[in-house]
Amino acid sequence: MIKKTDYFLLGLISEKDRKAFALLYDRYIKLIYKFVYQALNDQERTDDLIQEFWIKVWEDPSFLKCNEQGSVQSYMLRNLRFRVLDVYRETLKNMISIDQLEETMEFNYQDITAGLDERELLLVIREALDKQPYVVRKTFWLRINDWSVEETAKVLSVSKKTVYNKYSESLSIVRSHLKNNHPELIEDFNSTLNGKKIFSLRTLFF
Repeated sequence: MIKKTDYFLLGLISEKDRKAFALLYDRYIKLIYKFVYQALNDQERTDDLIQEFWIKVWEDPSFLKCNEQGSVQSYMLRNLRFRVLDVYRETLKNMISIDQLEETMEFNYQDITAGLDERELLLVIREALDKQPYVVRKTFWLRINDWSVEETAKVLSVSKKTVYNKYSESLSIVRSHLKNNHPELIEDFNSTLNGKKIFSLRTLFF
């Protein structure tokens, strides 16, 4: 079943589709709860802020924006970050400076989103390659971990031409799977290939 993008769900929510709202809620509730609670360290304030956020999403989801892949994750957490800052401004003005708080929130935001993307991307790649032939799977994981074509050919007992072909095939399989099921992860996958991000998939390939 093709995974519906956040952009698609938000469109349905604007028409008061309860199933779409439930899907978006289930997709992000654990993430945003962890994010807000780590920032506030207060159960009641966390619950109140998150409840208000989801009420606003139901009433008018147009305030949320999606990236090119149709994912609302980054904008959603940034919006919650500003809401948390407002809570601090109202209740803790004399305990911590806003500059210090913003630095802490930025760290939490980057740490949580990076960890989520890493785990999800790894699982999705495994899912995409799960039913592929051994050589296709192993070629992908060896090459993504910076094994040379020569090294990969030797360990798999195949020709260098086969390595080129199977790696190209594996990339097409993963990209097609991401496009059809997890478009919000395409940017992270491309960044990984380009060396801009080093996920655990660099080491966990067996």
